[in-house]
Amino acid sequence: MLTAFTGDAFLARSALLQEAKALGLAPRLLPPDVTVLTQELSGGLFGPQGAAIDLREITESEWKPVKEILERLPSDALVLLLDPKPTAGRSKWYGEARTRNLPTPQGRDLQLWLERQAKVLGFELPKPVASYLAGLINSKGSAENPASGLEALHQELRKLALASSPITLEKARQLVAIEAPLSGFDLVRAVTEGRKPDAFKQLGALMESGEDPIRILGALSWQYSKVARAWQLLAENPGASEAEAAKQLGIHPFAAKQSLALAKKMGGERVELALETLIEAELAGKTGRDPRLALERATSALLNQKR
Repeated sequence: MLTAFTGDAFLARSALLQEAKALGLAPRLLPPDVTVLTQELSGGLFGPQGAAIDLREITESEWKPVKEILERLPSDALVLLLDPKPTAGRSKWYGEARTRNLPTPQGRDLQLWLERQAKVLGFELPKPVASYLAGLINSKGSAENPASGLEALHQELRKLALASSPITLEKARQLVAIEAPLSGFDLVRAVTEGRKPDAFKQLGALMESGEDPIRILGALSWQYSKVARAWQLLAENPGASEAEAAKQLGIHPFAAKQSLALAKKMGGERVELALETLIEAELAGKTGRDPRLALERATSALLNQKR
């Protein structure tokens, strides 16, 4: 029996470990290492062995020998695969019958998930608090930074479970450490592609939602600093992979992919100029000048840079 757990990484991992426990497998995830898997899946005196395998960071070159091992297993072998975002090829190989997809809950479903998790942890989560927590993440934020996804929300619920009741909205705001996500890459992409209307639309939406202009400048500087490091990496190794970039930059592979793409498009000189522009704007906003005006001027300057 082979089952691939896909969708939200936190939900997929939790479901896989629960299934492993129910099947009597060791509640641990093995790396996609051929030697390790061959040993674990070789069988023994009591019949076929089983394994839970972590494919979250597997490359196509690593997948091929792993697939060959899995194809040789008897039908009663127990194999659980953690593969939140499988390639089209792996999805086709798994097939619907062998896939358990667990998408990230959105909107009202996310609030209900939070309320259910709170009950499991032994406390009631008021609907206004659930709505507040749900608003702290979105699909883009989770993809760019897993620390702002369901796992982070679950950690915050564990923190709230230790707080004195009742759990009010004010108390949640004081205790919760997650910051509302910024659509950094969307804004940076619009700026670097010279899409002025889209860039200012993104900017306006962020400020209308109550985002601090200084924080937006800081987020932009962070994004551009990652692009700068991606450009340096490409200069040293033009064939650098997303996985290598993620490791070198200390970010999620999705964010690394975006940074590499922007670095290739912009070039080192333009990235450096953009960082200087943002640093000057952030300094202006922090030293008495109108921070909103500083942000708007910096955005205009970035849009007017030679592409």
